[in-house]
Amino acid sequence: MVHSVRTAPLLPNEPSILDRAQEQALTERYLLPNLAALALFFQSLRASLDGPLRQAQPVKLGKPYPLGQCLEISLAAERCLQQLDHLEAEGLAAQGQAALSAFLREGGSARQVWGDLRGEYFQNAFVIGTLYVDLANDTVFSHKPKVEILPFDEARFVPVEDFWHFAKVARSYWKAEVFPNHILPSLAPYFPLIVAIPGGSVRLEAGSSYMFALTQNNGLRPSEAVLDSPPMSDEVFGLLLQCLAGSALDRASDPARGKALALHYCRQYRNERASLSSEQCTRIINCMREANQQLALLTVNFTPAQG
Repeated sequence: MVHSVRTAPLLPNEPSILDRAQEQALTERYLLPNLAALALFFQSLRASLDGPLRQAQPVKLGKPYPLGQCLEISLAAERCLQQLDHLEAEGLAAQGQAALSAFLREGGSARQVWGDLRGEYFQNAFVIGTLYVDLANDTVFSHKPKVEILPFDEARFVPVEDFWHFAKVARSYWKAEVFPNHILPSLAPYFPLIVAIPGGSVRLEAGSSYMFALTQNNGLRPSEAVLDSPPMSDEVFGLLLQCLAGSALDRASDPARGKALALHYCRQYRNERASLSSEQCTRIINCMREANQQLALLTVNFTPAQG
């Protein structure tokens, strides 16, 4: 299989391989000959994480650990891998640990990534060399093995292309209703969707570093495209507006006005903000979190869209 050379820098947590030739050579030298040992190492690492993570959050969105906690598991694993040489493994798992350590010393990469897995789920996993490594493989269906290792090209793990793509997976995976964010128009260029998950979870999306960078790097056009959608109903808008009444954030007076303002801010920010300072990013993210704290109080179930 012939692969084109990737020249653009990777977005944060993007599930892609930058220098495929180098990563493939190092994978073949260090990882593939020790694949069984590497799997045992990752299984032992996951086993060491389960107790503390289950204690920290035994239930998430009404589901028992590990369901829905792929991010928590992946971030905990990432912290451990940053201290790889200090981890204690035994037997064949130690051989896998040594192989991974040698691979990294020679310039191989191990990155925590997020994306669309097989068109069915959002998943947090790792790209290690040219391998897809999922230490949270049981967070959608608990009967599945905890760890999955595949050649990256066989995993069907792809970057989310835009907010339409995000909304499609959200509807499929979370059984969610997805609305354009016409209620908080000044935040809409960065968080252009409102996602309502059955059970009452309502929040601005997408809050990942990847999606934030995706729309920023494309002049907010991915946000503008999805915001140029029919407004939500007056009934839904009214429920959200009532929920946000205690917030100091600027709220639109009605859906049509909110849509017009959201699109206006996309154009304005594109012209005024070629790039954001760290202080601006922090302020925007804090506003998103404030809004989501308010929206978390909403317990109304919306009827999910079909298809």
